[in-house]
Amino acid sequence: MSIEIIDPYARVEELEKEFAKRFSLTETIVVRNRLKLDDTVTAVANQTAKYLANLRPMPQLVGVSWGRTLWRVAKQLEEGWAVDPMVVQLNGGVATLSAAQSVQETILGFAQKSNGKARGLPSPAVVSKPSLASALRADPVVADVLGMGRQADVAIFSLGALRFDSVLVESGCITKNEVTRLRAKGGVGDILGRFINGVGEIVSEELESRTIGVDLEALKKIKKSIAVAVGENKASITRAALKGGFMTTLITDENTAKQVLSER
Repeated sequence: MSIEIIDPYARVEELEKEFAKRFSLTETIVVRNRLKLDDTVTAVANQTAKYLANLRPMPQLVGVSWGRTLWRVAKQLEEGWAVDPMVVQLNGGVATLSAAQSVQETILGFAQKSNGKARGLPSPAVVSKPSLASALRADPVVADVLGMGRQADVAIFSLGALRFDSVLVESGCITKNEVTRLRAKGGVGDILGRFINGVGEIVSEELESRTIGVDLEALKKIKKSIAVAVGENKASITRAALKGGFMTTLITDENTAKQVLSER
């Protein structure tokens, strides 16, 4: 009798090589799917945490977005993954208490496990009027955090599918009617709360004008930008983000990777 030990966090090297051929990425990490989605999220978060811990030189200024997956990454990070970095929030937060708490826990988790400091972004992700957004961006505290975010050595963010049950919808940042309108315009999802179409272009300039956070053109200038996507419903936004050139590293699961490669 033989016993086979299966690594729950095993990588799929053949798919990683295929991504290297197809897209301009520094690195791709593809993690084998588990039977349950929650276990797959944990596996991807584990590999993301390992990747961050192995970055050399260690980052000193780290831009971090938020979401269910990055909250899990923060939990998986090992102590001392970096040394005394400044961790800054890349995009505005949400009003829902549980979601807002996870935003804070994510940013603080990255900082506390590296003896670093954290700077949150004291602003909603999306506000009601462009004039209010302009006023917030001009606030010295908000402007300072956004300025640091643009100068980050490393940016890490999750990719969001355009769904009625997304955190942005559940928290009231955007409405279900807006989701419907964005879909009608070709929207496939968001990066840092900014909604793009299948080729990586902003879908709604009006919504863009009400969004607080590091913009996508600034994101493209960050030397190392790490996108994390889990779940086949993230395939379209992942491919769009690749087409837009918004990441240097992609960390995802096997099924999502296959779906991305199969889309034209």
